[in-house]
Amino acid sequence: MNPSQDQLQLFTVLWIGVGGSLLALTGICLERRGARRANRILVAALFLAFSLTGAILALAGRSFGVVAPFAALSAACLAALATASGLVHWGMSRLLKPNVVWGLLLVVSPVFSLVYAYRINRPDPLPPLLVDTGPSMHRDPLYPLAVTDLGHEITLFQYDASKSPETLADILVQQEELTQKVIRVAGPDAACNCHGWVFTNGRYGVTSEDVDRILADNGYRIVEPPQEGDIVIYRDDLDHVRHTGLVRFVGADGLVLVESKWGPLGIYLHTPTDQPYGRYFHFYRSPRAGHVLIMKSAAPPG
Repeated sequence: MNPSQDQLQLFTVLWIGVGGSLLALTGICLERRGARRANRILVAALFLAFSLTGAILALAGRSFGVVAPFAALSAACLAALATASGLVHWGMSRLLKPNVVWGLLLVVSPVFSLVYAYRINRPDPLPPLLVDTGPSMHRDPLYPLAVTDLGHEITLFQYDASKSPETLADILVQQEELTQKVIRVAGPDAACNCHGWVFTNGRYGVTSEDVDRILADNGYRIVEPPQEGDIVIYRDDLDHVRHTGLVRFVGADGLVLVESKWGPLGIYLHTPTDQPYGRYFHFYRSPRAGHVLIMKSAAPPG
């Protein structure tokens, strides 16, 4: 699940929440002990450190959400430093005191950290073309019965034909800025969705609600690192299944390529992160031979 980005975000949250609080407590302690010179030196050093860190992250192309916390801590240090200077202290001594700034930082740091952690962990919404791709789903009593290895029945469906599926697929790839990042293996097909492409060999669609039942009944376990033939499951922040794909290639350098079908649209080859379903995923493996569900003929009507 893109470990480097997750680790950077966790580092940022801890830096703001814990680091900001420790900084505030240190400033308050030094002020109470009358060590104002040491306090100013500390604040000046931290101001430079936070400013340089933020500048380096900005030049490295990091997102605003990563750079902004360092800018905020730098601004807090600058405010505390300004209130300690003679000219500013003369004009603002009755409005702001170093202890006030440190007290505000003590309160704001953990609050900001919690809000920031909530925002970066919110899942990206699915693109409208995947939420409403045009064709509706239909079920037929003549469809075969799909069952898990433990005998639970899985609902199958197919899509109604969509108008201009090729155009919809092209629009989706362009909107998600994936044109240079994915390879289309096959065009749109209304027979199945991503889950059905994996679990019925592309014959029918499988609902997202049934995927966890399949994983549990067919002996799947989360694995790391992945191997060719494993599956990858994408989820939202409530742990609901969004998407399923197949691991097609694992390189010696750690490169992983996934093949997956995007709803009723085409089949694409991509890295685990270059797809429109989000950044939260795990790889799964089962001891069974293949991923296709057991198919039984439907009972004759009447």
